Amino acid sequence: MSKFPTHYSLLITHYSIYMVTNNNRVEQVAREDLVMFINACLACTGQREFYDDAYGQRVSIDFLHDYILGNYRLFYARSLAAGINHFNQAQIILKLLATGKDTLPQHKEEEGALIAHALNALPPQRAWGVLQQLRQRRINNRRSRAIARDYLQQRRDLSFHAVKYRPKVRAIASHAHLKLQGELGTFLFRNWKQKVYETELFEKFRQAHFSEQAIYDLPFTVAEGLAAKHKVKRDVFLTRIQQQMTVGEKLRFQGAAERTEKVEIDLDLGKLPLTKLALYILSLPLETRTEQREIFHPALE
Repeated sequence: MSKFPTHYSLLITHYSIYMVTNNNRVEQVAREDLVMFINACLACTGQREFYDDAYGQRVSIDFLHDYILGNYRLFYARSLAAGINHFNQAQIILKLLATGKDTLPQHKEEEGALIAHALNALPPQRAWGVLQQLRQRRINNRRSRAIARDYLQQRRDLSFHAVKYRPKVRAIASHAHLKLQGELGTFLFRNWKQKVYETELFEKFRQAHFSEQAIYDLPFTVAEGLAAKHKVKRDVFLTRIQQQMTVGEKLRFQGAAERTEKVEIDLDLGKLPLTKLALYILSLPLETRTEQREIFHPALE
């Protein structure tokens, strides 16, 4: 009997050591998983790369997203604020919205705020693309509809977005059953060609289907299609539409303009993000880089 307390104490001691070791191992695995996930979200873009094609990339990263979502949901949501790339932010937003019923009550407010902030911080074309995927994936719950509604309401120039991303805005409004104010509903869903609009941009869009001059008041991506309809020559179109082009669009068409030798794109290199500027410079022949060194060097600074 005298040995029982000693053996019992030893058992408790060994069990405690085991639990501490086991807990440490669990924490270590969790840390390793999370570091791996963040690294993947910084690097993977779901596009074709040297060692793998786009499909393989998407399958791998999708599995990793599901694993982290299932085991570390709160961290998964908080990774939206960790500086990961846009592709993975979009995937996280969609997966969180698709599985909202699994969110713990005490985390719902934080998760919703993270989703809304991340969506608003995305470039417009990506954000509208994310919302459009809600329809494609048949995600239509109360929170997803609220996120879509709030995103539309927070656009400072919704008429501009409605013209530039018209098919996407129409699909989102229909999917989320949104109530559209003013002329927006008519412009998106009804016979817009047979009405004169009070909203200036809507009216210019209507006129541009009949007048070549009106296309130069529209966003570049919209005007481009209408220019083809009016059979406007490419060099003429690029010369006259520049005031409607974003810096990114000017950069994208810089090479095409140089090849035609008829158009000079007025591109302010100082407004480009450093990464895009560096990639653009590296894409140029060495001779061109040397000749334009005095232009590139101040922009890089």
